[in-house]
Amino acid sequence: MGQFTLMAIAVVAAVIGGAIAAKLAGIEIWKGALIGACASVAGAIAFFVPGIDRSLSIPIAGLIGAGISGAAVGLTPTGTAHLAIGAALLP
Repeated sequence: MGQFTLMAIAVVAAVIGGAIAAKLAGIEIWKGALIGACASVAGAIAFFVPGIDRSLSIPIAGLIGAGISGAAVGLTPTGTAHLAIGAALLP
């Protein structure tokens, strides 16, 4: 499998993980899926930025994406953290 196939699988896994974490945390499932998707897409975009340390920038971009999308849907930082951990972000 190529890089793009693995990244697509990671995005789908993050969406599913965010939805499961939302269900377990008692938050609406669509919020978990949205936060997982935003975090993984932000990490995938950071992968393509030239000249940066990918091992550091991808997780940070994912956390920033999760934080912004969590605030946009009205979640507290604690609630967003549960969903970001459930989404497992991109390694």
